[in-house]
Amino acid sequence: MFSLFFPVKEVLRENRSWLVISFSIFMISAVIFYFATASSESAAEQALDSQFDLLFELFSFIMEAHPVISALLVFMNNFLSMAQMLLLGAAAGISPLITLGLNGALVGVVFALTVEQGIPLLTMIVFGILPHGIFELFAFFFCGALGLKFGYHCIASPLPGKTRLQSFQFIWKEAISALPLIVLLLLAAAFIEIFITPHLLGRFL
Repeated sequence: MFSLFFPVKEVLRENRSWLVISFSIFMISAVIFYFATASSESAAEQALDSQFDLLFELFSFIMEAHPVISALLVFMNNFLSMAQMLLLGAAAGISPLITLGLNGALVGVVFALTVEQGIPLLTMIVFGILPHGIFELFAFFFCGALGLKFGYHCIASPLPGKTRLQSFQFIWKEAISALPLIVLLLLAAAFIEIFITPHLLGRFL
């Protein structure tokens, strides 16, 4: 019998290797840019200035709104970013590769600047990132994983026993199956980021 969805647990299990690859790309970029920023007169920071400016403008706009509206704006921004990473993954996986690397670079630079300013990095991670990041980052890595899988199996090598078109259809079905979980994770992350994270940072930093 035809079914539109796969069980989410099955999708997660079948894509564990891609999740590891997605996470690894992000972490390698973060580590490289952390040490580059810490040791090179902020050269890495200057290279990412335009990205920081855009993020600051977006953050300022979001924080000026009502908290509920702010949370929904954060959700929409994250959802659209992950959707393009996933949907454009079929183009040789370039979009998820760039997005994972760039976001890792931004995190690495922010962490290096945090340490440079004397702010305890562990405190920043525990109270400024983990409360919402547990949900947001998992959704981010999951979308990155499926995007990379799209690129590899639709361009380089089809899934075993399938054509490239059948591979695309199969991975698209996986993405649709994962969509409700991704939406829930991003909603939880957005509301925690707006309603809880600022209070934790204000109390412990």
